[in-house]
Amino acid sequence: MKAINIQKFKHDDWTKIWDGGWSILSCSDFGYQYTKGIRFGKRPFAPKSIIFVNSGRSSGWMRQSDRDILGSFLSKQALRYPKNIIQVCSELKKQSKDILSFIRKHGDTVASLKLYEEFLHRILIYYKPHINVKYVVDYLDPKFLKKSLPVLEEARLTAEPVFKRTEEFLTSFVKILSKETKYNYKLILSLTSDEVREYFLKNKLPAKKELEQRYKECVFLHENGEYILLRNKAVNSVKKIVQPKINKSEVRGFAAFKGKVRGVARIVLDPNKSKAFKNGDILITGSTRPEFLPIMAKAKAFVTDSGGILSHAAITAREMKKPCVIGTQIGTKVFKDGDLIEVDANNGIVRKVK
Repeated sequence: MKAINIQKFKHDDWTKIWDGGWSILSCSDFGYQYTKGIRFGKRPFAPKSIIFVNSGRSSGWMRQSDRDILGSFLSKQALRYPKNIIQVCSELKKQSKDILSFIRKHGDTVASLKLYEEFLHRILIYYKPHINVKYVVDYLDPKFLKKSLPVLEEARLTAEPVFKRTEEFLTSFVKILSKETKYNYKLILSLTSDEVREYFLKNKLPAKKELEQRYKECVFLHENGEYILLRNKAVNSVKKIVQPKINKSEVRGFAAFKGKVRGVARIVLDPNKSKAFKNGDILITGSTRPEFLPIMAKAKAFVTDSGGILSHAAITAREMKKPCVIGTQIGTKVFKDGDLIEVDANNGIVRKVK
């Protein structure tokens, strides 16, 4: 961990790129790979990243300018070498199958540093085609996109289970360490990758109180592979940097499938805790994953904080032919359960109905 100047993160173009149930342990590796490990041309995926973690849920942010530079680079590559799209999609499917096979083989293995490092290495190999497919699609020429979309969607759907299964693998891994250390497994998931290595090499762990505070709420600031981990009041300071001023009645995003409907808003962050969701309600969430499908089948429309046109929500909306607005950034903050809202996916606007 290195001292990083928070002032260098004060930009007005932060954008949420994912939202889900990933632990501090996963997020510490995400930030390193984003800002150093994964490179496209001479640049890392994101020279700076911010990741918030709160009681096992997390959200990742990058600068829109960095996203635009990456998207432009990838789209130019695709237009110059059209076969690249097919090759990258093929590589994503291959790496998805490889890492899922690795998880099946080692899911109940005794925890060791060698196994952990091999797991991280496989994740790194997977990241690059995953990011390529995920981000190129939002910057392709419309005609080229129309031609390429089927193969891109197929690759994304093949890869969809990977991040859920990798988090499940890590949870099984740390539960073994939990028995050894007498620390609750949630506290082990609150370690960073560096601290896991230190445990295996020196049998040393941070104090339980420190890990409990992290689990409750913390934020990573990553820059060029280095990071600072902040807790308590400092988290709110970073929130003020990234989160836009909230309009209390309306959000804007991108249309994944057009249409215009009204219905009751239901905020669902955990699909296993959605008993109040009724047929015809409107799903509002950070992002969706396969476990959201039973809810999505009931929903009249979908609204997400993050995601592009190859996100799970976008692909599912096109399959189910339901209005969907993605990338609102703050939909889960603006609306509350029971609000009557209008989803105007023709124009990418979601608003409360007075």
